[in-house]
Amino acid sequence: MNNYEKLYKQYLYRQDELSLTKEQVVDRILSKFKAREFSKKEVLDLVNDEQLEYSKIFTCLVIDDPSVLNKLFSNEERRYHKEQVLDNHENPLNEKKIKKVEWNYNHLLLDEQEGRRIDIFFESKDGKYISEFIVRDQCEKLNGYLNALIVGSLIQRGVASIQLTFQMSIFNIT
Repeated sequence: MNNYEKLYKQYLYRQDELSLTKEQVVDRILSKFKAREFSKKEVLDLVNDEQLEYSKIFTCLVIDDPSVLNKLFSNEERRYHKEQVLDNHENPLNEKKIKKVEWNYNHLLLDEQEGRRIDIFFESKDGKYISEFIVRDQCEKLNGYLNALIVGSLIQRGVASIQLTFQMSIFNIT
């Protein structure tokens, strides 16, 4: 038996363990990454987001612990953040041009750009499982981790067709 067949059999045997509820996913993120919850109202542009349905966003998490962020970001992502810091120092926010109500939001965006925070927004259309999520600022490691936690339940519920794609790639079916 080749490794792909073995891996597929392991998947079939343990596929029930892949379906995590929205609470299970959030609990893992809270504990593993020292995240904390915040209100979606703080993110002014979220209401217009095309990827998430605003009314179905059930929680927003922020990761802002420097030691955790240091472990999450890749070298390439850290370089990007350094470039953003330099650019933002050269072109600082003008307090006179920003409405008071938008001041905190603009600082939230700066913290994302400069690598001082990662925001995660979770949507649930059925109230039990996560249907979609967004990670801001981009963090490849965290995106991969969340995909691993969430895609299993999407497959189990028939929302994603990854199982068929996975089977076809293992057995070279086209």
